[in-house]
Amino acid sequence: MTNFNMIKLDATASSNDWLKNRFFSGDCSDGDVVWVKNQTHGRGQMNKIWQSEPQKNLTFSLFKVFPKLTVKNAFAINCAVTLGVVKALGEIYKIDLKLKWPNDILSGENKIGGILIENIIKKDRFSGSIIGIGININQELFEGLPRASSLFLKTGYKAEISDVLNRILKHLEIFFNKLSNDDPSELKRQYEALLFQRGKPTTFKDTNKKFLGVIKGVTESGLLKVQKKSGEIFDYPHGAIEIIF
Repeated sequence: MTNFNMIKLDATASSNDWLKNRFFSGDCSDGDVVWVKNQTHGRGQMNKIWQSEPQKNLTFSLFKVFPKLTVKNAFAINCAVTLGVVKALGEIYKIDLKLKWPNDILSGENKIGGILIENIIKKDRFSGSIIGIGININQELFEGLPRASSLFLKTGYKAEISDVLNRILKHLEIFFNKLSNDDPSELKRQYEALLFQRGKPTTFKDTNKKFLGVIKGVTESGLLKVQKKSGEIFDYPHGAIEIIF
């Protein structure tokens, strides 16, 4: 086990909300991890519901403090977390994984995991980050979710969920150390190398219409860089554009 304080819960609505309440009550320490066996109202990006069958998937949140990081480097946290998760899963399952901007984990064109990072900021410094991670491990049916899948469905291998959690925490610690000691641009480079559809003609949808473009990478602050047919590159914040595939 790595330098984390493990808290196990049979059930809660949202592991991120549970940790957030703990933080604001003054009872949260750097490295706290809450692992929930049954998360009844998990949240994804843009307040979407994260559906997870009890006892078959991994849902947990952790609280981490990054004392050297400023707000302008916030996206580096996203890079470190997503890279750590992908490296860990790739070791266990030996499958190709991609990152769908900003922080969905895909196998092929199927979503098998997602990450929700909520930063607590005072002035230009982080008081801490609450990092929620959901991975579909052994679930076999996803009613009404045609793009969802699990690592079991992709590989035929049923893993012990605790083993997956421990492996992820091990790699997160490695990448958190990189985040504190290395150049954030190197994490961004590694993140871009795993971007789903990068360099390929792709259909996008913004608030107005669909259009064809090519993902060129991300900015330092995490905006998606898309080159349109005109050759001009536009930077999009999360929620302003959707990848159609």
